[in-house]
Amino acid sequence: MLKKNLLCLLGALMFILWAGQPGQTQSTPEIPMQKKTCDDLWPVEQDNKWGYIDKTGRLIIPFKFDGAGNFSEGLAAVDIKEKTGYIDKSGKFVIPPRFISGFSFSEGLAVVLVRRIGQEGRTSLYKYGYIDRSGRVVIQPPQEPESLKWFAMAYKGLAFSEGLAYMEHGKLGFIDKAGKQVVPPRYDDVQPFSEGLAVVSLEGKYGYIDRSGKMVIPPQFSYAGPFSEGLAAAYNRDQGGYIDKSGKLVITGAEFRGARAFSEGLAAVRGKNDKYGFIDKTGKFVIQPQFRRVGDFSEGLAAVVPVDAGWPGNLAYINQKGEIVIKSMSTFPNSPDKTEFDLHNYRFCGGVAWVSQGKKEDEDATGYINKEGKFIWPEGTPSKGELR
Repeated sequence: MLKKNLLCLLGALMFILWAGQPGQTQSTPEIPMQKKTCDDLWPVEQDNKWGYIDKTGRLIIPFKFDGAGNFSEGLAAVDIKEKTGYIDKSGKFVIPPRFISGFSFSEGLAVVLVRRIGQEGRTSLYKYGYIDRSGRVVIQPPQEPESLKWFAMAYKGLAFSEGLAYMEHGKLGFIDKAGKQVVPPRYDDVQPFSEGLAVVSLEGKYGYIDRSGKMVIPPQFSYAGPFSEGLAAAYNRDQGGYIDKSGKLVITGAEFRGARAFSEGLAAVRGKNDKYGFIDKTGKFVIQPQFRRVGDFSEGLAAVVPVDAGWPGNLAYINQKGEIVIKSMSTFPNSPDKTEFDLHNYRFCGGVAWVSQGKKEDEDATGYINKEGKFIWPEGTPSKGELR
């Protein structure tokens, strides 16, 4: 099933990528939060079939799919009989189900995986490509994907961002929407373009290139994140902070470890007490470090795990004053190699947030809440404690 299987795979990949980051206690902007538009339908499951609800919890597309993904640019990937296609918001197939799997559309293109039989007639070979909204394959990289490595790349950024997407040929570079190599594959690691620049890594040091491939901020950081709201998190050894687009460190502090990108004027950082808070663009803590884990602000709210919640911990939401405005007893699954491990998956989008139901007997049980903290799906889902 597209939704559950793909989420579990991507969750495992996030844990693999997170675990390799020294000195971090939660996933970091090496996997940047993509700017996303909010569609007004969300996938839900009932009796092993999938459909879509609106923000009130009303069923709009009936339960008829074997798997379902989120809508993006008006289309959603769904499964029928182990094949993936794309539907519009009426539930009608606009791209027939013929792929092994498919990712969301980004800037008019989507990554899909197809399978063909080898020349000896027995070996299954996998190949990926980019389709347009008609389902036509418009970019087909020549190399075969390397299974898990390819899926990790697909999660991190094979989707187009600012007109460019990753390409891999031993090293990493970028292609444009014609499939033309724009930045040759010379880097050990890259991140999607954000605000005109992309993070690249050479010999363990991070810097930034522009869309022509020109190095505008030389590799000099032991870590660097994507630009957001004109600033990017970067650090060397134990000193962290934020740089501007000239590479100048404009916000600094020895305590700024685990720094995340700015979102809605605030950025999450880990203080000297190893707890997370939020700073403004002057570097001042406007929400004191007090949380075990945090996500970024979205639609005025940020997901947090209070320190006294224990691990895995109970999810709550704060406003930009640091006040807990939604207290939910929805508990994270016991295994950190789940998609829920990254709090960004709990961000609000279109007034709705996807959360775990906190069922010990079913770690995959999820639902949706509104900004009042009430479940819109499943309707009337009880929480383990007060939901306000």
